[in-house]
Amino acid sequence: DWQYRPNYNNSYDGPDKSVAKGWNYHQGPEWLWPLGFHFRAKIYFATDKDTTIRRVNQYLARHELHIENSHWMGLPELFNENGSECPDSCPTQAWSIGCLIELLHDIHQHQNSKAKHQ
Repeated sequence: DWQYRPNYNNSYDGPDKSVAKGWNYHQGPEWLWPLGFHFRAKIYFATDKDTTIRRVNQYLARHELHIENSHWMGLPELFNENGSECPDSCPTQAWSIGCLIELLHDIHQHQNSKAKHQ
């Protein structure tokens, strides 16, 4: 995407109109909430759910660490390029954490279902 600008800086008011005044809000920063849906689909369609869940949990460890170190005990709305902090992002957002809670619920259900069949 030629319009992709990965770093959101709402306070920038320079001559680059593609990012000035936060213009790239929907054209660049990494939104967190779709991650829950992505991983839920990955698990749902996985042929080896246990391995997929293990990999998802490894990935989510970074988010757990962020929650532990956040003054808000939450996850932000968005990140800048490659997961770097975005100072102009809302520091904690309900749908960011809500979508990951749904993912964790799916994982829990799979593990409970597996335990019942053993």
